[in-house]
Amino acid sequence: MTGDHLEAAAVALQALDVETLVGLYLDSFVFEDTAAGETITTSDRLRGYFAALFSMPDVSFSDVVFFQCEDRGAGTWVWSGTNREGDAFSVRGASIFELAEGGIRRETIFYDPRPALG
Repeated sequence: MTGDHLEAAAVALQALDVETLVGLYLDSFVFEDTAAGETITTSDRLRGYFAALFSMPDVSFSDVVFFQCEDRGAGTWVWSGTNREGDAFSVRGASIFELAEGGIRRETIFYDPRPALG
């Protein structure tokens, strides 16, 4: 896997492009959202996760910076939007990647969800 794949992930995340993001994961993968206590291992569930996330009011991802070193990668991002109480929020998060030829084998994300929950 080349750094181009993580660059594509950064672009897709900022574009809120569910299909491109899901397509970057291997057939056998693990996506772990530590804050939500959720582990996803199927493309359909990952597609639903991103679709729900991207449908939040005013949602956006900015300042996305991913980098790769051999079969590992990491990065930071800012998730913003409007929470269920109508208040704007902005949360900085981080992703840790395990990469393999052709895609993302594992991604674990870390962030504080409280501002988004309202």
